[in-house]
Amino acid sequence: MKIEIVATGSSRWERFIRRWGVSFLIGEDMLFDTFGDPGVLLNNVRKFNIDTAKIKHIVLSHDDWDHIGGLWYLIPNRQDIMVYICPGFKQEIKDRIASFGVKIIEAGKMTPIKNDIYSTGELYGQSKGRKIYEQSVVIKTSDGLAVICGCAHSGVANIVRHVKESLHGDVYSLIGGFHLKDNTDEANLNVIKDLQRLGVRRIAPMHCTGKLATNLIKRAYGDYFMQIKQGSVIEV
Repeated sequence: MKIEIVATGSSRWERFIRRWGVSFLIGEDMLFDTFGDPGVLLNNVRKFNIDTAKIKHIVLSHDDWDHIGGLWYLIPNRQDIMVYICPGFKQEIKDRIASFGVKIIEAGKMTPIKNDIYSTGELYGQSKGRKIYEQSVVIKTSDGLAVICGCAHSGVANIVRHVKESLHGDVYSLIGGFHLKDNTDEANLNVIKDLQRLGVRRIAPMHCTGKLATNLIKRAYGDYFMQIKQGSVIEV
C-alpha cells in the first residue's frame, strides 16, 4: 500500500503563516486529513497528479482547522464520498459536512473503512485545556500494522497500545504528527522508549512532532527512521 504525503506543515514559520497541517493519500481513493490551507492542498493535488475523482473516503483525524481546511473544496457535488469523523466533533462542523450531501460515518470505535484499513475510532486527548476527539488510521500489511496519526493528542504511545490491543497485532510502522513539540527532552525520551517497548520498528515523524523530538527519534531509530517531506511516498 502506498502512502503519499500530499501536504505538510511542520516548522514554526509554517505554523505562524498558517501553512500548517497534514494530508495523506492512502492508495488512490482515500485521503486522511485535508491540510489547513486549501490553496496549498489543491496546488499539490495538481502538482502530484492526484485524481480527486477517484477519492471515495476522507478520514478526518480531528476538527482543528489545520486538518479540515481543504475538505470544503473536495466534497461539493460528491455525494459518492464517505467522510469519517469522530462523534465528539463540534456540531457546527458536522452540520457543515452534512450540508454537502456526503455520507458521514461517526467512528466511535475501531471501524473498518475498506479491506485491511481501519479507523482507530475516537480517542480522547487534551491540548491547552481543550478536549480533543481524534482518530488515526490503521493499515494491515504483510509486515504488521501501520498506524498514521494526524496529531496524536491522546498520546502516540496510547494510540499504538490501543491498536495492538484492538487488532491483536504488532505495529511495525508509525507515521504522522505525534504532538511532541512542546515536551521536554526527558518526556520525549520516555515516549520513544515506550514506542520501542511496544514494538514500533519504523517511524516517520512530521507536523506537530517538533524539530527537537524528531532529532531524538532519529537518533534512537537510526536506519529505521524515515525522513519524509511533501511529495514523499512510503510503502507499507
